[in-house]
Amino acid sequence: MKIKKNSTRFISLFSITICLYGYLSINIGLPAYPSLTDYFGTTQEFVKLSITILLLGFGFSQVIWGTLSEKYGRRLVIIIGTFIAIIGSILTSISNTIEFFTIARFIEGFGAGYASVLSRTIIADALDDKKLHKAMSNLVAIIAFAPAISPILGGEILFLTSWRVVYIVLAIIGGFLLFSSFFHLKETHTNPDKSLNFKTSIFLISKVFHHRRFMGYFLPYSIILSGLIAFYTIAPYIFIQQFKFTENTYSYLLLIVGGSYAFGSILSKKFIEHINSDRILNIGFSLAFISAFLTLLFSILKIYNVYVVLFCMIIYGISCGFISPVCNTKAINALGNEKNSTGNKGITSSILGGGIMIFSSILTLAITNVNFNQMHKLSIYIFSLVILSFTFFWILIERKHLIIMRILRKKN
Repeated sequence: MKIKKNSTRFISLFSITICLYGYLSINIGLPAYPSLTDYFGTTQEFVKLSITILLLGFGFSQVIWGTLSEKYGRRLVIIIGTFIAIIGSILTSISNTIEFFTIARFIEGFGAGYASVLSRTIIADALDDKKLHKAMSNLVAIIAFAPAISPILGGEILFLTSWRVVYIVLAIIGGFLLFSSFFHLKETHTNPDKSLNFKTSIFLISKVFHHRRFMGYFLPYSIILSGLIAFYTIAPYIFIQQFKFTENTYSYLLLIVGGSYAFGSILSKKFIEHINSDRILNIGFSLAFISAFLTLLFSILKIYNVYVVLFCMIIYGISCGFISPVCNTKAINALGNEKNSTGNKGITSSILGGGIMIFSSILTLAITNVNFNQMHKLSIYIFSLVILSFTFFWILIERKHLIIMRILRKKN
């Protein structure tokens, strides 16, 4: 069945496609990372640092792409970003030193950074709040598998050929997306702000960061989800080095974790028909705390194997599936109801997507030298993320709700 350009179905499929491409750019090469230490004659820490640099490029560029999309529209930004990402993939494939490899990955991440922000923005351009929650749930459910499928694809290519071919394949995929962007995508931003300049952009970004409601959903979402993304980056070292899986088999374990994230998102979508989004968010945080306490229990019992790691991460993944669509929807529309405001969805989306990757890069850098060879290390990792995420939510959102409720009770 032919899908019309910029129909609801086309926009939904296209947003999923570009988001998958973004996560593919990050994760497709992960199976090769442990072996790159010997190939480039460098240290494991330096190879892991290239992941951090990639995530930084992917994260910081989102604010740039989101802001540019407010002025020049979404389509042009998608085309330019994809082209830069393709160049980065080609440069990565011809790298002969770890330094050149790291720079090339940064270029690739910088270009692909548009994918996360504009996948949300183009559907937010066209859908109202309730439909956006459903579309966001669909988006989260499908792309939840992307970080898991990407290493599988990369692992199989690595098994058959070499790590260089992994990035050639990624460049080819980018080429197909570039073609589709040129000939099939129409502009979704009906009222771009041509007067937007650097000064006003900084003002808008500052306004978003000073918005209590936005930050109340942005910070918990970024912290809790960055924990899952960072887990994908350290998974090769856990499953390959600790549990002795091979490069092309360990990735299949990540499908289970990705599936749990998708499952949580699907449940969130089902629940929104019967209960409000605040209740859904509370369920998500409850599951996050359960996953943290499970890691503590297994740590006390001194049980550390592939099964307990997967079990704890499944619960954590489900919690992320509940939290992500709600926080996405509420944060992206946080400024939309203000007087004389268009919502600046390109900027709010860019800060959302960029925040996740910046938190992920910082988290990845922080655990670069951590050898996850005992359960208590994973327990500390999960507990810290859950407590920090919920603390921000409580202070910025939940505490204010309680204060308002008390005032209303006194009035009555």
